[in-house]
Amino acid sequence: MRVFTRLAKFVTCKLLFRVRVYNEEVLDEYQTYLICPNHSSVIDPAFVFPVKYEYDIYAVAKEELFKHAWFRFLANRYNAIPINREKTDVRSMLKALNVFENNEKAKLIIFPEGKVIKTEDEVGKVYKKGAAFIAANMKKPIIPVFITRRPWLFSRVNVVYGEPFLITKNDIKGIGKIEEKTKEIIDRIYELRETK
Repeated sequence: MRVFTRLAKFVTCKLLFRVRVYNEEVLDEYQTYLICPNHSSVIDPAFVFPVKYEYDIYAVAKEELFKHAWFRFLANRYNAIPINREKTDVRSMLKALNVFENNEKAKLIIFPEGKVIKTEDEVGKVYKKGAAFIAANMKKPIIPVFITRRPWLFSRVNVVYGEPFLITKNDIKGIGKIEEKTKEIIDRIYELRETK
């Protein structure tokens, strides 16, 4: 399976897009963490999928995708967790929490924006609280990642990893606190846009 993964990564990041990765070494600082990128394209997961950790990578994906046989095929092999974006999906959150309970090297890709953000007007205004909730309750560091927004086929794509940081349970206690921390995650992601 790793051969297939490496081939898919090569095609996506070398042939279809010219991907340049910055500060990827932060992924080696911890054994377990959340990878939290911005989300402007359906291809974004391929840009941030670290092949060398293939067997420890999990990802949250909207449940509508699981209606397609091709996606279910990939999801079963790449530990995708379906989530209902229209409501608080307790069952999916429990599955995401269990990822860390059951695998001490687990790495979870989750998009704090919760959907593909197509316009600049939406940036910073659309978000889901799952990443902050999971990170705080499981005491796992968050690694923010900025991916070039809305890349064209064969264009250059910068993938910039930021420094890991923690959110504690106390940080999300109280009215509006989890929203504040979620916005902080998104702010840290977009701050990376200025670095390259």
